[in-house]
Amino acid sequence: MNGKIIKAQKELYYVESGNKIYMAKARGNFRKKGIKPLVGDDVKIDIQDEDNAYITEILERKNTIKRPNISNVDQMLVFITINDPPLNLYNLDKYLSMCEYEHIDVVIVLSKKDLATSEKINNLTDIYQKIGYTILTLDNYNDFPEDIIKEILQGKTSAVSGASGVGKSTFLNNLVENNLEIGEISEKLKRGKNTTRHTEIFTIENDTYIFDTPGFDSFDFDFLEDENNLNYTFREMADSNCRFNNCNHINEPDCEVKEKLANGQIAKSRYENYLMIFNELKDRRENKW
Repeated sequence: MNGKIIKAQKELYYVESGNKIYMAKARGNFRKKGIKPLVGDDVKIDIQDEDNAYITEILERKNTIKRPNISNVDQMLVFITINDPPLNLYNLDKYLSMCEYEHIDVVIVLSKKDLATSEKINNLTDIYQKIGYTILTLDNYNDFPEDIIKEILQGKTSAVSGASGVGKSTFLNNLVENNLEIGEISEKLKRGKNTTRHTEIFTIENDTYIFDTPGFDSFDFDFLEDENNLNYTFREMADSNCRFNNCNHINEPDCEVKEKLANGQIAKSRYENYLMIFNELKDRRENKW
């Protein structure tokens, strides 16, 4: 029988299959092969009794993300705020680069919009909407766009990420309180507010899942080893018509990216963050040994 791992706690995995949740352990051959089941994995299980099963096979993963270790993410909801905490565009652009590399769709969620001026909100949305990112602005307490959120989540497995204090937990609690169909899993896993939680998935409705990933505040940029591949993870640079096919858009002549930067078609903040990440990757590679 097929199922999905919706929570992991040490060597115990909660697997949703149909309308039931089984507490499952992985067969010993996974350990021998150095394979560890992850939350988000689609698996085959061997049912032992009404509540217990063994994981016998991990089906092919679409992708994996480290810290926390999760798999099969279709979409990332990247939470940011302009104030409280202050906006960090460098971290945002690192998240977006990672998602581009892993072929994960992104929705940028601008939370606490009531604490920001319209001018700052418009400046931010202008940068990222121009390069094709969806931006959702919300106030978790006074303007929670439930219908829009349900449409964004529909048919996908989504994860939430962003710095501490940007409203991720309040957002997830609003989903529960607004009676999206989390009922059975929420009851089975005894989820409560303001408690330390492991990474887990909630079923919103058929084929619609959302990860609850406490601590998903930052990540290591170790998915990309060669700085020369970074430009492919920045949308506005990926298909540039430069003189050199391997142009890094830094010191090369006849660079279309630098021309677009000069005439305002590429945001200065995006280019500066690209340079910072490029140098970070280069330094790490050169100092690796």
